[in-house]
Amino acid sequence: MIDYQSLLFTLALLLGIVALTTIAAIVNKIYSNREEDSKQRFLEALRKRFLLLRSPEGQREALPWIVASLSGGWSELAAEEISQLELSLRLDVLRALEESGAVNRHLRNAKSRLKWTRAHALRILGELKLPQSVPTLLAALEDKDPDVRNVAAHSLGRMRLQAAEEALVGLLGKHDQAVSARIAAICIEMGSRTAPLLIKSLRDGSPRARFWAAKILGEIRDPRATRSLADALLDADPEVRSAATWALGQVADRSTAALLEPLLDDSTWYVRAHAAESLGKIGDASYVGPLAEKLRDASWWVRKNALDALVALGEPSKATLLRTLHSDDRFARDSAAEGLSALGVTLTNERESA
Repeated sequence: MIDYQSLLFTLALLLGIVALTTIAAIVNKIYSNREEDSKQRFLEALRKRFLLLRSPEGQREALPWIVASLSGGWSELAAEEISQLELSLRLDVLRALEESGAVNRHLRNAKSRLKWTRAHALRILGELKLPQSVPTLLAALEDKDPDVRNVAAHSLGRMRLQAAEEALVGLLGKHDQAVSARIAAICIEMGSRTAPLLIKSLRDGSPRARFWAAKILGEIRDPRATRSLADALLDADPEVRSAATWALGQVADRSTAALLEPLLDDSTWYVRAHAAESLGKIGDASYVGPLAEKLRDASWWVRKNALDALVALGEPSKATLLRTLHSDDRFARDSAAEGLSALGVTLTNERESA
């Protein structure tokens, strides 16, 4: 028999869940709309005050309101808007913020016992771009909380001050992987203007700093780094050799191919793999033979990168791959067949025909 009482209870429960979910969605929508409206009203009011900054009378009216906006619920948004003002107006606002004690308050909050208070203050300091904030932001890179450390690194990047750039590059390799990766991402975003600092770090830094400097220089592809990256191919640390080998492939300066070839026989497999990859990116057909030899390598990754490089080189690779079909090494034979197929060569009964 059907237990109608249990069935009705289950249906009522399901309907209740649906009703609560619907109500929660409606409430969330209403809240989001109100928050967006509040944000837009705040922006309109702030920008009206910015327009008043061009006259002494207008500044007397506008600056107290702007200073107060750095303490409200939209303080991060206010800091972002201030950062976009033209220089003369931004300096007037920053002077008012310093005189009112607002800057010192955020410097103190950056050392608060509360995680989100620290993070909030660091975001605002990054937007305001005041040189006196750099020591506080650098200290926050040692914060016990990884979220706060990431905010500090991001804020240093936002400042776009030479002192901040030097500090960031100087910190490469001194922190855990997450923070180092964040610093690297910021340096990449800054682009070629950090290249001289990175080249110096590649030459004089610790092994981890040299590794990160090589990786970043590869990402920004600044040709000024070619010589220093070539020197790093002889580094005692395989991580640094690997990063420099990969980076030269990104720069793709044809003159470095001869320097990369010896790395195909490096004692560390991932250095050999990056050497094969980089030679493929540089695209010099003179290195078809050495790349084909790596189809016999004990490492799968080295064999794969060598094969990809040979395929990328195209027509000049075909003859060498055809000969490799008769190699005594099974890996080399299989790789050669795969490469020839990728190049449009049809193989029949172990005999090859183009």
